[in-house]
Amino acid sequence: MCVSEAMSHCCANRGLRSHLSSPSRPGSRKLSRPRHYSYRVDHDLGFAPHVEGNFCTVCGCKTTTIERWAKKGSWVVGIGGRGTGKTDALIYAMKVEKTPSYRRFQASHGTRAAYPAGHQIAADAPVLCSTHFYYFGDHAPTLPPTLSRIIHTTQGCKRISDRDIVRLQKLVLNHYRRGKHGEPNNAC
Repeated sequence: MCVSEAMSHCCANRGLRSHLSSPSRPGSRKLSRPRHYSYRVDHDLGFAPHVEGNFCTVCGCKTTTIERWAKKGSWVVGIGGRGTGKTDALIYAMKVEKTPSYRRFQASHGTRAAYPAGHQIAADAPVLCSTHFYYFGDHAPTLPPTLSRIIHTTQGCKRISDRDIVRLQKLVLNHYRRGKHGEPNNAC
């Protein structure tokens, strides 16, 4: 199961409580800088993240947390859980370029939006979209010890810093071209 009460509770207790409140109220200040997130990928089935050609999306898996909080410029980093066969390895990293609602995504992307069919995705659910991504799947690289801070070892998610993203780019991502480098670990 991708979404659970425990995940929301875990993230709230890790200092991310401000994200769980409703969107900006009139008179409140909006965050000017995107925030970055790391989470544990329990199963890598090709659903979330979903890669098609040079396009990566996340929708329907982290609906109460990352999908709700990420915005243009946010980095989302998926770390392999036990179920992937790539524990603590980098399954994917994406820089969010847009976050249309699922309804708008379906209208503007036609067949590209067909993969969530059969899953109960709310029409107003955000879809994280990117052409600036690195998907490794079954070829997920092991992260160097200096990046251990971004590894999320339990269910849920955590916020990671701009500095963490710079290190990830320098030590891992800059050694690969953008795009798909492997297949889903758990695909049927």
